[in-house]
Amino acid sequence: MMLLIAMQTSCKKDGQKDSFDGPVKKYEIALEGGINTLIPSQYIKLTVPALHPDSLPRPVRNASVVVNDGKSNLIFKETSPGIYLGTNNNAPNYNGAYTLTIKYNDKIYTAVDTLRQVVNIVDDFLPLSTKTMTDGMIKLSIPKHTFGYLNPNKWYIYYGDVPPWDLGDFSQSKYYTYTHFLGSPNPLYPLNSLKREYIMDKKAPITIFKQSLSESYDKYLYGVFLETDWNGLFSGVPTNIEGNISGNAQGYFSVTDIDRRRYSAGDL
Repeated sequence: MMLLIAMQTSCKKDGQKDSFDGPVKKYEIALEGGINTLIPSQYIKLTVPALHPDSLPRPVRNASVVVNDGKSNLIFKETSPGIYLGTNNNAPNYNGAYTLTIKYNDKIYTAVDTLRQVVNIVDDFLPLSTKTMTDGMIKLSIPKHTFGYLNPNKWYIYYGDVPPWDLGDFSQSKYYTYTHFLGSPNPLYPLNSLKREYIMDKKAPITIFKQSLSESYDKYLYGVFLETDWNGLFSGVPTNIEGNISGNAQGYFSVTDIDRRRYSAGDL
């Protein structure tokens, strides 16, 4: 009798149509990228968010994108669908505001971020550890998140088969690691699974990029990770994560100072 009931229940479930509740908040555009001090090229990605699991974000085409660094306007041009490129040869405006203005579909969106000067890599702790193996090889371990730092930062560490950092490639975010000013939000999330490990020769090169984060950008990322990396059984109810873009838009326009250093694995 119990088996018959289970089979009938299963048949009912199979016959039901799957339903999808669309997002309560429907954003008009989403933004990634911003201004960096490493290279003259600056990249901003604009998309129309997908509203159904069977759809993909669409590139925002033919938008007007301008950044004012407090001295002059930097004009961005669309180089590929949804990717806007600008060239900045001005000196960094440390502790100054950079203002982004986007005009799209007869609407205006603005965002502001502040450029904080990065602390040199040699004057700070590295968010990684190394161990010399019995055969002389080096085991490199890089946690995705480290807490309790004096200043928040985002890092890109590449070696071996990790690709060189390309600021115009927005798919490389999976290689970022973060040092947070705030503490661990929940001791139950799986820290051990959020790290990279690699075995290499002690002479193998490792290149480290360190990005400064403004206080508001750090809080935005912390909120994102509460809904992604640190989401679990005991997490709170998901909330809308507010970026720094005005209007019905999502994402964060960031301004970052960058330091770069190259090491051998045996020197870390």
